[in-house]
Amino acid sequence: MKKVLLVAYDDLNNSGVPNVIYNSIKALCDEYTFDVLVFGDDDYYYRKLVNEGININLIRFNEYKPNGKISKLLWWFWKRPRNHYLFTKNLINKNKYLIVHSFKEYDSWPFLKAAKKCGVEKRIFHCNVNLTIDPLAKNKALIFKNRRLSLKYANLFIGVSELSCKSAFGDKPYTVLHNCYDEQKYNMNVKNKLSIDELVLTQVGYYSENKNQLFSLQVLKELLKLHKNSKLNLVGANGITPYYQKLIDYVKDNNLENNVSFIEKSDSVEKIYEKTTFVIIPSIREGFSLVAVEAQACGMKNFTSDTISSEVDCCGINFFNLKKGPLFLANKIYKIFREEGNNRINYNVEKFSFGLFLNKLKEIYNEDLRKKR
Repeated sequence: MKKVLLVAYDDLNNSGVPNVIYNSIKALCDEYTFDVLVFGDDDYYYRKLVNEGININLIRFNEYKPNGKISKLLWWFWKRPRNHYLFTKNLINKNKYLIVHSFKEYDSWPFLKAAKKCGVEKRIFHCNVNLTIDPLAKNKALIFKNRRLSLKYANLFIGVSELSCKSAFGDKPYTVLHNCYDEQKYNMNVKNKLSIDELVLTQVGYYSENKNQLFSLQVLKELLKLHKNSKLNLVGANGITPYYQKLIDYVKDNNLENNVSFIEKSDSVEKIYEKTTFVIIPSIREGFSLVAVEAQACGMKNFTSDTISSEVDCCGINFFNLKKGPLFLANKIYKIFREEGNNRINYNVEKFSFGLFLNKLKEIYNEDLRKKR
């Protein structure tokens, strides 16, 4: 069997990019064997693959970040990428991979450089986010360097959406490979168990400034002025962080304890959707939103910030501009709730099926690059 090295962004935790890695392995495990290089300890999707009878070789790379300011700079610019390069070069020499497929965004270049030096035929840079560079970013010089080298050493470019590809690859030829959703879990069999008067919003995603759960809390605060029986589920807690504490403090300060549920990362989001009216996605930046697809597969409308690619819209998304504020969105949500209540609609989400994902990824992996030369 042909061998592939997949380079994870971090580890195989229960989140978006590891889900793509999981589906990639699941799609092609009959034709390829996979080694997965990870940089953390959460192996959720590894265990899931093993339970499904799919074997992969998990390779852990332990990173030790120095403390001093100058030491950190040297580590980011030189020592860290060099360690990645030498480690990967050694791996490739031992295993003779046909493909090196990196999900590490602009930090992909040391792995792809090692692959090129060792004569690996296909070197894939896979982008799952919006990689537009913030002109005010403090590490802008490092990002530009990493971007240039990642584009130099890759020879195949995949992005989760047009937005993601255009932000990451510039004028390089690319392939859009939409993430697929779990059709067994997210479908119209997820029943609506809400009463007529309940208005429940759910946001799914790890707690962070970018996912912007604070905005959802502000929306709820305004919504309660319009409809007293309003609630918010925030799914994605994973230990107390400064941002999580900020959310807790906001709930306490605004007496929202009876209206907000903080919920741990869950394998059963579809159960939470049984008691959900609308899904809210107020992210500041996203390359794609699988949550939006999953919610529409269950027949629910989404209220989604317009920073997210319009490609996820299957006629069930109401896009909004974050700058218009929480009051604007609360009014919009209440208006649609009054018109439609908790009714569900059968949206066509077929373009995000596992079958389409499998076929397109197989085309990429089996493509004859000699014909492009």
